[in-house]
Amino acid sequence: MKTGLTRFALAALLLAAALPAQAHGSMEPRYGGAVQMTGEIVFELVPAADGLSVYLTEEDVPMAASRFTASAVVTAPGGAKTTHALEAQDGNRFFAPGVQPAKGAKVVVSIIDKTTSAKTFATFQIT
Repeated sequence: MKTGLTRFALAALLLAAALPAQAHGSMEPRYGGAVQMTGEIVFELVPAADGLSVYLTEEDVPMAASRFTASAVVTAPGGAKTTHALEAQDGNRFFAPGVQPAKGAKVVVSIIDKTTSAKTFATFQIT
C-alpha cells in the first residue's frame, strides 16, 4: 500500500513538473510586436517606420504609461549603444520618434514607477 502511494505521488509530481507554467497575462502580441514578460508586466516592443513603440499590460489590463518614466537602450549589431527616452502617450503606449533599431540589434527597455521608484527591465532582440 505504501509503495502504491509513493508511486502515485511520484507520478503526480513528474506530471506537474512537465506542465508549462501559466503566466498571469497573455503573451500574445496585441500590437504586432515582440512580447516579453518581467514579473507580472508584459512589454510589447513595436518597431515602425516612424519610431519605436512600447506597450505595457499587467494581467491583460493596459497599464497607464503616465505612471512611469521609460527609456530604451539600443545596442547595434556592431556594439554601439544609444539611449532614447520613451515618451508616455495616451493609454499604455510609450513612443520614441525616429528610433529604428537595425536587424540584429538588442533593445533593453526600462521603466521606473513614478510612485514607488521600482525599476523593471525587458530585453528584446530585433529579428
